[in-house]
Amino acid sequence: MRDPKYGSTRWQTATAVILILNAVIFLIQCLRPTLIYDLHLRLSAAGLQQGYVWQVLTYQFLHANLIHLALNSMGLFAFGFAVEDALGKNRFVALYLISGVIGGLVHVGGQFLLPAAFGHTGVVGASAGLFGLIAAFALLSPEHDLTVALFMVFPITVSAKVLAGTFLGISLLGLIFEITGIGRSVVAHGAHAGGMLGGWLMLRFFAWRATAQTRNEEKPEPPVSQSETDFISREVDPILDKMKKSGYHSLTTAEKKVLETAQKKLEER
Repeated sequence: MRDPKYGSTRWQTATAVILILNAVIFLIQCLRPTLIYDLHLRLSAAGLQQGYVWQVLTYQFLHANLIHLALNSMGLFAFGFAVEDALGKNRFVALYLISGVIGGLVHVGGQFLLPAAFGHTGVVGASAGLFGLIAAFALLSPEHDLTVALFMVFPITVSAKVLAGTFLGISLLGLIFEITGIGRSVVAHGAHAGGMLGGWLMLRFFAWRATAQTRNEEKPEPPVSQSETDFISREVDPILDKMKKSGYHSLTTAEKKVLETAQKKLEER
């Protein structure tokens, strides 16, 4: 996934800022280990019930351990730069954070509805936002070939859509296991599946917004009616001529009101 066109500017991207911020916050966690257990920062049903709504953002920058941070950082490095290049910095950040929010809410929703299956402990990590990026990358470049390490050892090459589908399948299967009580895992499968949903929703929103803007730009100006033409030539043009010769201060109060009326008519078109 390396892209040589970035060169030295790679570390001036939003992706780089997120990677560095995650690392700095983890260093702070190492100096203050109790930070990860802070009810104000990690996302949980109990925290939201107490009004700590900012948890849907803060939990995305905390990590359980070094391996947790390393895996998420590798994923962000692999997919973040490509998605940011395709969407632009602002839309990339919005997709990443909102995917994390949606993923977190899916997990917390499970805690509210099925506490026995989802537990009561909070969730931390950047993986929900990361899974949103994976979904976005697969939707933007479904046939793009990616080489991944199976079981962290054996390299295999698959298309982006196959990789994303595999991740989604694992997440949904994990959810089924948790709901049915077949097995419990330290992995927040609901957050992962919700993050992929967030990535898909954000791309749909961006597409809808771009289409709406294009339609507005292509919308023809309404024609000027004969009555408007008569009003402009009869009332407005003489006032504009006077203002051109003597300045705005030379106009009477009545003439100024005529100009204001003309301006309102143009704004209503």
